[in-house]
Amino acid sequence: MDDAKSLSKLRQKVKKVQDPKRFEHTLGVEFTAAALAMRYGASVVDAQVAGILHDCAKCLSDKERLRLCEKHDIPVSEVERRNPFLLHAKVGAYLAETEYKKADKPEILNAIRYHTTGREGMGLLEKIVFVADYIEPGRRHAPNLPEIRQLAFMDLDGAVLRILEDTLAHLKKTGGETDPMTEKVYRYYSDSRHSGQAKGEFMEKENIVKEKSMKMAKLVIEALEDKKAEDIRVIDISEVSVIADYFIIVGGNNRSQIQALCDNVEEKMGKAGSTVKQIEGYDTANWILMDFGDVIVHIFDQENRLLYDLERIWRDGKQIDTENLTK
Repeated sequence: MDDAKSLSKLRQKVKKVQDPKRFEHTLGVEFTAAALAMRYGASVVDAQVAGILHDCAKCLSDKERLRLCEKHDIPVSEVERRNPFLLHAKVGAYLAETEYKKADKPEILNAIRYHTTGREGMGLLEKIVFVADYIEPGRRHAPNLPEIRQLAFMDLDGAVLRILEDTLAHLKKTGGETDPMTEKVYRYYSDSRHSGQAKGEFMEKENIVKEKSMKMAKLVIEALEDKKAEDIRVIDISEVSVIADYFIIVGGNNRSQIQALCDNVEEKMGKAGSTVKQIEGYDTANWILMDFGDVIVHIFDQENRLLYDLERIWRDGKQIDTENLTK
């Protein structure tokens, strides 16, 4: 059976055990997980399967979830015993393995098992489903959804941390009982984010790569200024994200100028030995993205620059004076 037929059959099975509202959420998570998998290079089919099955035990009664845990030796914490609805992830992983025949896919089972609390050292698929469950299109009331939805496609680890932080803040505000696992995972990712020196990752980047990326940024700015770019902004994001050192955001007046800005940057960087890894949006030229690895260039028309407002989204980064950078 091909993937499309297998996925369709799996959806129909899950539809039978969920109410319409829950099934709509399931489809939203499947769609979002697939999109994130495309973005980050994970298996799209595995992401779809995990998305379809992540809430396969959600519509069971609390009594039934507890019964299955006791019968099959699934550990139950005191918090989960007081709040059995929390067990749907663990029970869902068990059902995915036994009823839906996914025993040969431990990464899918883990993605289902930890999609509500997360866990220390999550794999890529686990992070994708964890984030997709929070940001899928049907969500309406989770805190800071617009920002997290955009962040998820630029910095997956950053989105995981932000979701954990907002979840804990919401539970505290509303008086809800907090699963200690969620607090533990938050501390893990917060510490990893801000003290990566344990593995030397951030220190190495600061000492070795930063100087190179600064030179790259200078060349980009010079190329942009040659073609009369408007309102050049440079944001140092190295301390808030691992995807790059610098974002360079710039405007153009029309399609021809925007493409000329892109062409000049590509040419000058190429002559300096820095080949662009990817260019997106060149034909439409309302937002061209140029990925040079440690430097990412965003060339906007006026309308889309205001619409996407990357300066606001990345306000936690450090604004760099372009005049000082090019001296």
